[in-house]
Amino acid sequence: MSRRGLLLFLTVAVLWGVPYLLISVALEGLGPVSVVAARVTLGAVTLLPLAWRRGLPQLLREHWRPLLLLAGVEVVAPFTLIAIGERTVPSGLTGVLIATEPLFILALSLFWGRRERLARGAGAGVALGFLGVVVLLGVKGVGGGAALVLAAAACYAVGALVMHRLFPNVPPLTVTAGMLALAAGPLLVAAAVLEPTPQITARVLLAVAALGVACTAGGFTCFFALVSAEGPARASFITYLAPVVAVVAGVAVLGEPLTSHAVAGTLLILAGAAVAARRPAKKHTESSSLPVLESSGPDAHHVSVAATGKSDAPREAE
Repeated sequence: MSRRGLLLFLTVAVLWGVPYLLISVALEGLGPVSVVAARVTLGAVTLLPLAWRRGLPQLLREHWRPLLLLAGVEVVAPFTLIAIGERTVPSGLTGVLIATEPLFILALSLFWGRRERLARGAGAGVALGFLGVVVLLGVKGVGGGAALVLAAAACYAVGALVMHRLFPNVPPLTVTAGMLALAAGPLLVAAAVLEPTPQITARVLLAVAALGVACTAGGFTCFFALVSAEGPARASFITYLAPVVAVVAGVAVLGEPLTSHAVAGTLLILAGAAVAARRPAKKHTESSSLPVLESSGPDAHHVSVAATGKSDAPREAE
């Protein structure tokens, strides 16, 4: 992983390691759809002024259909599923289940028409990292809420692939602002129609503000930049480090005990992420043992982006 990719990886780990705690706090005064609507609207408002000058109007005019698809699979569906699921599923178990996203990524890549070329041992890294998440947070009974969270992980995997395939040369900030803007309106209407009047407190407001501005606007922008720099499969391994952030925050902020399971799980997670996210060795012959699926259609020239995680397209300065 490049130095820029590593910096983005660590940033997203922090921004996506705390939302489960913030969602739990926000649910104290808001319904699940209201939590999602509030964080998405705040994220959109935060990014729109910047994205408007970077081609957002043209993106909305010319590509609103694929952008609407991305908004559905990367924002509306997973955010809502997680918020509903967290009413019955502990935030720690939510982190375990979301950590299955890389497995969905690799499975979907087999049918997507192309996939990244991963280093040998990437599969072992996936297994090692997931084992670390299980050791770190434990696995409790899986019920309806857990099934919803698993569905959210699958949605995130689809969203990463959609972003990488359909928006390879668009600045991540512009794409993020567009999909949040398209998602905000329907979510606000759904929250007003389906849920009771919210019970607002300072604690709830702070949680929603952090979710919208930092975790949503900032997190998605950095994550899509990571996808652009390293490819969707390697970027998806962020789901292994985010639970580590949650544990560290619990120890530092809430005074939770640091158990041997936490230490062992953290080490397994970091080792698994390091193995799985390695760049593949370069091959100069056509007989490479690392398969790269070919792509057809108007975007076939982007196959090298999917295979190597690199793009020669100009990227927005961040």
